[in-house]
Amino acid sequence: RVIDDVFASLEDAVLPCFELIGHVELYLAALGFRDRAAREGLAVCLPEIVPCPALDEPAGPFELRGLFNPLLLLQGIRPTPCDVVTAGHDSLTLITGPNSGGKTRLLQAIALAQLLAQNGLFVPAASGRLTAAPTMFVSLVEGAPADQKEGRLGSELVRVRQLFEQLEPGAMVILDELCSGTNPSEGIAIFEMVISLLPRLRPQVFVTTHFLDAARELERTRPVPRLAFLQVELDEHDRPTYQFVSGVAPTSLAHQVASRLGV
Repeated sequence: RVIDDVFASLEDAVLPCFELIGHVELYLAALGFRDRAAREGLAVCLPEIVPCPALDEPAGPFELRGLFNPLLLLQGIRPTPCDVVTAGHDSLTLITGPNSGGKTRLLQAIALAQLLAQNGLFVPAASGRLTAAPTMFVSLVEGAPADQKEGRLGSELVRVRQLFEQLEPGAMVILDELCSGTNPSEGIAIFEMVISLLPRLRPQVFVTTHFLDAARELERTRPVPRLAFLQVELDEHDRPTYQFVSGVAPTSLAHQVASRLGV
């Protein structure tokens, strides 16, 4: 009873402290991420965030300088920073290049940067200006689960349907290997359909693809506005530098991957 009497008087002060523990842990983790990045010689920042404009208003910014994928730090790999700057929050960027060239890692980094920025936390970039996205749709290629009911084409069509059901004006869309799980003729048709319809709601879209001929045709014809193209940069030995430059990759270098794996 004496103990109860003592702590009853402190209850109003102590209980809010327990409620704050989760918040404190989150911000300590953010500071820990900043310190870990600094030890690796990587810069982080709190980017400028502007409100998402209406459909009839000018596009907002999307600019990340020195962007890196923090998940690589968990694997003991020092990421290679790169710059990602688009014409605005409503641009559609197609990313091409060889396997193991860093395309999926770039998509992860972009999505993480947007999420962290909109939560007021340090982002894995040296500087940035971003447009707030009301929602985000992220779909990265993973192994087929054992309980998957549909085949590859059916699963891809379900992914496309979910995308358009959930899409809101100004949303961010991250799509890895769109329509790569079916035969090329059907896959390219679906790929081109998705690319043609997405700009209607002015989302910020990043898509990786190995449909290089289709990507080159889109680069030539420009059927939708604010269409951009990034490719994995290669060195003089055709090895990826993990930087990205404008354009469509000439090849996916499948022969090099096969040679490296002894096939």
